[in-house]
Amino acid sequence: MNYPLKNKVVFIISLIIMLVFNWLLTGWLLNLMVSIVVAGFALMLLSYIEKKRVENENKIIELNNALTERMQQHASELVNTVVKLEVSEEKYRSLIEQASDAIYVIDFEGRFTEVNASMCRMTGYSREELLQLKIEQIIDPENLKAEPVTLGPDDLHVAVMRERRFIRKNRQVFDVEINVKRFTKDSVLVMARDITNRKIMQAGLKEAELKFRTLAEKSMVGVYIVQKGTFTYVNPRFAQVFGYQPDELIGVSSVDVIVSEHHKDMVLEHVRARLSGEVESVNYEVMGRCKDGSNNWIEFYGTRARIDEVPTIIGSMIDITGRKKIEEELRQSEQKYKLLFDSNPLPMWMIAKNDLSIIAVNHAAIKHYGYTADEFLSMTIKDVRPPEQWDAMYKGYSETAPNWGNTITTLHRRKDGSMINVQIFGQDIVYEGRLVRLSIANDITEKLRSEELLQKSEANLQTILNTTDTAYALFDKDFKVQAFNHKAVGFVKSQFHHDPQNGNKLSDFFPRERFSQLLEFTGQVLNGQNVSYEVDYPQADGSKCWFYVRLFPIKDSQENILGLMMALYDITERKNIENNLQLAYERIHNHINRIKNMAWKQSHYMRSPVANLKGLADLLKDNPTDTETLDYMIAELERLDNVIIEMASDAASHD
Repeated sequence: MNYPLKNKVVFIISLIIMLVFNWLLTGWLLNLMVSIVVAGFALMLLSYIEKKRVENENKIIELNNALTERMQQHASELVNTVVKLEVSEEKYRSLIEQASDAIYVIDFEGRFTEVNASMCRMTGYSREELLQLKIEQIIDPENLKAEPVTLGPDDLHVAVMRERRFIRKNRQVFDVEINVKRFTKDSVLVMARDITNRKIMQAGLKEAELKFRTLAEKSMVGVYIVQKGTFTYVNPRFAQVFGYQPDELIGVSSVDVIVSEHHKDMVLEHVRARLSGEVESVNYEVMGRCKDGSNNWIEFYGTRARIDEVPTIIGSMIDITGRKKIEEELRQSEQKYKLLFDSNPLPMWMIAKNDLSIIAVNHAAIKHYGYTADEFLSMTIKDVRPPEQWDAMYKGYSETAPNWGNTITTLHRRKDGSMINVQIFGQDIVYEGRLVRLSIANDITEKLRSEELLQKSEANLQTILNTTDTAYALFDKDFKVQAFNHKAVGFVKSQFHHDPQNGNKLSDFFPRERFSQLLEFTGQVLNGQNVSYEVDYPQADGSKCWFYVRLFPIKDSQENILGLMMALYDITERKNIENNLQLAYERIHNHINRIKNMAWKQSHYMRSPVANLKGLADLLKDNPTDTETLDYMIAELERLDNVIIEMASDAASHD
């Protein structure tokens, strides 16, 4: 029996009992009618209540079914979210583990709770060893004292970037750059990068820049840098040549402000060609314009370079006004030379330096050598010199002639075939627009014959000394000069402005600031040691001459030390080559440094999406069903991927 039928039966039985009881007490007909009416009304009320109960029961069943379906759908979504979160966490862990930067997590007490492989490599500890340490144990105590570690629930809500000094397992101290940010409510995430090499390169760059500025500021040669058609740097000498202060030229509208109107187009074209990359370097002469309106002559040297990825011209200049004036004076003096030339009693001629042709001879040369003027003018100087002297002759004519006081002695052939010894006095001049060697030949054949016996006693030694490219000087134990060769004479004159003579004491002309060190070396030599070293001598033009110096004792047959020999060999060319190689290495090194700096800057673009990903991951942990947060995380991952692709593309373009 169901619940509604049971109610009806109970109701009918109750009604019958009530009727029987009423029949016994009163009249049965009236009571029967009342009972029937009451029973009918009760049945109607009971049917209405039953209908409402059934309707409500159906609604409860529908709600229960809908709730069950909703719970199943929610459970399915929750499972999918957990799977995605696990995949995302695996990608995140893989990215952290494979990152080139060291990454670690510490709690508020400074204990390591997670480290990646890069952190282990950087510090030299294993992962297990680091997880047993605190962060203070790998920080340099001096650095820790100056900047204590601050960790707490109220700290590091915003990412902080700073430099630290870490200590490796082998106790080596090194510099790192760290980025610190709160990771969870009770931990901190740190990204660290070893910047030791960067620090070294920065220090080297500062030192190189200081050296360049010191050299440029003190240089007697004008130095300039041009970018985008304007001066970005000029040294004091450059500005001085034109009557300006450096600040008055730096940043002016155009470089042609210092160039005369006649040469502006040429200068601007040279600047354009180098900045556009059409040519790498140029060397040219122009007429300059000074601040007061006067003109001067300038020789420019300029080379194309790139500074901060901007096409740049770096160059130097020298004031050649004096040289131009001298050239003009030489041209004006050609007539004076011609008069002296023709009337000189000694043979004279002019030799073109480019092809060694004889372009003029005087009457004394025609008479002494036996050739006619026309025959001389069809010859070269080789025709009067023996072939075995041609190499020395070529070298002599390729160099600038010495002053009139310096001479050379050589052999000449006359027309009849006889050979004569001549003493040549030479001077380079400009004649009719050509660079020529004006020479006077003094026949010393008879003089040499009379001196031959005397010279034979010293011939071997003098030949060796005077044909070598090494300067030799012999001193006694009191440092008095006993003998020297021509190279030694040239060295003393050029560096000490002294004309050496036998009997001179070394202290008479040797610089005082260098003499104490020389005494130390000579003391070692007089004790029987050989000493060698390199030394430089500054020149008037700002350059340096380098010499390799050897000192060794002079002994007699009983090994008694009688004095010492000094030998100097000019190694300036070798030193210049070494310096040029060093400069080339520095330029390559700076270029690599710029590429590294570019990569370093770009790598920081990854930090923003990574930081966002960390924040979104925290949100998903608190509410895994938050699909909007998940969408943001996917968008940040795509942005991180685009940054990595862009970095790879940039690196490829630098290759």
